Amino acid sequence: MKKKVLAMFLATTMVLSLTACGSSEKTPATEAENAATEATTEAGGETTQASADAVTINFSFDQGVGEPTQKIVDEFNDSQDEVHVNCVILPQDAGAVHDDFVNKLASEDTSVDVMALDVTYVAEFGAADWLLDLGDYFDSTTTDQYLAGTIEGATYDGKLVAFPWFTNASALFYRSDVLDELGVTEVPTTYEEWEALAEKAKGVNGVEYLASFQAAQSESMVCDWVEYLWNHGGEVLNEDGTPNINSEANIKGTQKMVDWVNDYAPEGVTTYTETESEQVFLAGKSLLIRDWSGFWSSANAEGSDVAGKVGVTTLPVGEGGAEGHSCLGGLDLVVNKYIDDAHKDAAIKFIKYLTSYDTEKEMTLIAAQPPVLKAVYEDADILKEIPFYADFYNVIQGGKSRPLSPSYSKLSDAIQRNVHEALTGEVTVEDALNALQAEAESLQ
Repeated sequence: MKKKVLAMFLATTMVLSLTACGSSEKTPATEAENAATEATTEAGGETTQASADAVTINFSFDQGVGEPTQKIVDEFNDSQDEVHVNCVILPQDAGAVHDDFVNKLASEDTSVDVMALDVTYVAEFGAADWLLDLGDYFDSTTTDQYLAGTIEGATYDGKLVAFPWFTNASALFYRSDVLDELGVTEVPTTYEEWEALAEKAKGVNGVEYLASFQAAQSESMVCDWVEYLWNHGGEVLNEDGTPNINSEANIKGTQKMVDWVNDYAPEGVTTYTETESEQVFLAGKSLLIRDWSGFWSSANAEGSDVAGKVGVTTLPVGEGGAEGHSCLGGLDLVVNKYIDDAHKDAAIKFIKYLTSYDTEKEMTLIAAQPPVLKAVYEDADILKEIPFYADFYNVIQGGKSRPLSPSYSKLSDAIQRNVHEALTGEVTVEDALNALQAEAESLQ
């Protein structure tokens, strides 16, 4: 999620700092820990020292959030002397991070205590019974203060197996100047209302298409597709985790996506991920774009043909839908089930610090990551620096997580193949979803 909000929200260059030291009980250091320390020295990293009485825990996350997270960790270490946190920073590659965590937890390795886990993998790790149940540490009085969709995504089989750290969500960006030219005073809320503007908008201030979005055979397409389902009242999985893919609501949602591919988007949209879809909108050629929240800064940056002419709203609602839902991304914090009680308690203290009001606010300002704590979106300092959040908060409140499946990677692959065939017209929507239903059932 590389895009940022406003100038101070632009991407920073993250520094790779490999600081992997064992927990305080693990002395003398193992060969692996010695090797990690040597790697830190070679990489120019800095190993910090804990006080003699502190419980030392290791926090592992990817390089993409390395620099701001290291700053937050240093502040935590300076704020008290009971817990000391060392950082284990992995490459900015979701697959590599996933595999590293799997290898450690599957072997009951205790060298890492807290991990920043991509939200799409929470169900997989929860089903494997690798994660500490956080329900004993965070009651509903606490979790109710956080965005509902992020708490839902951190829950598996009724257990809070993760805690949201920061999030992201898609939104519908539109050409406010074109709506003004057309005399539209209320922003449309349904697919049909937007479709009614398609022909009227053509030729107005350079518009050629109604919408640009992501329909390439990719994870980007999966995010778009689940939104079409949700916004027509559908779901990929039932509450018990069984597939519900070829339901009437899902057929309607998928057909709507096919219609927008065929009738309202550029001809090459089935090859578009974020980058290609953004180029169309930034050139002023589409009335709408479905994209992630950080696109706001790109839309208004120097060189954009639409700078100062962009609004943001919720995704449209279709037949059978109740409200527009956005797809959530982000990272959750999880605790290694196999560490001892002292390290578990230290890990919980650290997580509570990371997700506190003051820390969430600071992380929002320095790291270009939308917060998970509701109150931060109303903070005066935040709104002064990021006024976009006043509108974005209404969007992200309806955010939902992708299917909470222990086999998410395989399910995503099946979605990409089958749905893309429907989008390109190789098969009918019904045939595509029937085939996908069968594949999903085989993963149970």
